[in-house]
Amino acid sequence: MDTSITSLPSVQSLPGKSYPIRILQFGTGNFLRGFADWMIQRANDALGLNMGVCLIQSVSHDNTLLQQQGTYTVILRGIEQGVFQSKAERISVVQKIIDGNNREALLNEALNPDLEIILSNTTEAGIVFNDTDRSVDLPAASFPGKLTQLLHHRFNHYPDKPIGIIPCELIERNGDRLKQCVLQFAQHWHLADAFVQYLEANVHFCQTLVDRIIPGYPKNPETFWKELGYIDHALVVGEPYHLWAIEASPWVKEKFPLHQAGLNVIYTEDLEPYRVRKVRILNGIHTAMAAVGLLAGIKTVRDAVKHQLVGAFIRQTLDQEILPGMPGDQQMLKSYEAEVIERFLNPTIDHQLATITLNSLSKFKVRLVPSIKAHVAKHHHVPENIALALAALLVIYGGKETGSPIDVNDDPAAVTAIRSAWRTCLASGKDYHKLAADLLQHTSWWGESLNDIPGLTWRVSHYLESIFNNGMLQTLEDVQPNKR
Repeated sequence: MDTSITSLPSVQSLPGKSYPIRILQFGTGNFLRGFADWMIQRANDALGLNMGVCLIQSVSHDNTLLQQQGTYTVILRGIEQGVFQSKAERISVVQKIIDGNNREALLNEALNPDLEIILSNTTEAGIVFNDTDRSVDLPAASFPGKLTQLLHHRFNHYPDKPIGIIPCELIERNGDRLKQCVLQFAQHWHLADAFVQYLEANVHFCQTLVDRIIPGYPKNPETFWKELGYIDHALVVGEPYHLWAIEASPWVKEKFPLHQAGLNVIYTEDLEPYRVRKVRILNGIHTAMAAVGLLAGIKTVRDAVKHQLVGAFIRQTLDQEILPGMPGDQQMLKSYEAEVIERFLNPTIDHQLATITLNSLSKFKVRLVPSIKAHVAKHHHVPENIALALAALLVIYGGKETGSPIDVNDDPAAVTAIRSAWRTCLASGKDYHKLAADLLQHTSWWGESLNDIPGLTWRVSHYLESIFNNGMLQTLEDVQPNKR
């Protein structure tokens, strides 16, 4: 390492602040640290809110943040109103980090009388009821199971203390979904009716929509260390843009008043317009471009947008297949699309397409299946580009069976099933229609059988065959002149 770097102090050796722990956060990933915790720091500095955070760590082998005593830096770089901005902010709100698999430590946090807010970001696949979590008295594997145990323990000690639950997972009505899981666990574990009454009266489940692109740790951290003047192994790099829309009770708004700190935090009575716009446009096109771009040999979002064929695919998908099926003023949606494309072209962020493929099955269900159905309802034919994106996703998940060098991170059982279906297809005459039908029928992946959408199975099977035989670039060449 450069000797000029080795002489730099570490970030944890710099002066910081101490705060009482008022927030419990499930997740230590880049997004929450560069979004929620950054906002909490901003609000503390601007309003003197004095909010400290305890992180519940799900990946116990990564001790970087723990070694830095919870201190790290958020670097925001990008274009704002046509002007390049770059700013580094040191975050010191994290006061404690505990292992989420340490049940005793987790339950101890329930006894904190200052605790008011619980945050989470466990991906779209995280808010699920898991009946293998067998008892309130045994360690739970699922996030909703752990949350139920924590709330139950808190109820036993503070039955009248309110608490707010603010999930950041990108699923529709995320608070309602999480509450339903907790209620299922209460029934599954035969918990007392008084606990259910406590959930209804004192636990405020919020609905949220979050928006900020955060690719995470930079490839060249030494460059940033030199600029900062200290070493930080938990850097988070993101864009300046941020939006947090929250549908919540007045109690949560009072206890978590980030909107008063000059942040783009919106408390609203109706989250749906914000959710639909963001999930279908920004998240939808992210998911659509990821597998297509990777199979075209592209690594980043920016390069995908700038690529002649993939860039055209992205814009066509938005203009012809996503926006026309969305409710609301089309001109306002077009303006948001332009803003999104500008954010994608941020010259300082290398947002890796491979990171977007995390848990792509559940993401596709939430982000793109509604656009497929809206397009079919309006135009009476399948959206070609989204069908191609779905086929590309299934090719990537095929792994070595399809010659894909891309590692995927999703439900192991689903990945195994997809690869098994590919092996059967390639060994028995390459019936791509049967392959598509077999894969699209899984309601546990898609929320319904996608074979029931007229024409989708045939179009996906066509693109599976084309990608496998001709490659992605030739497939893009073939599909774009045939846009309806």
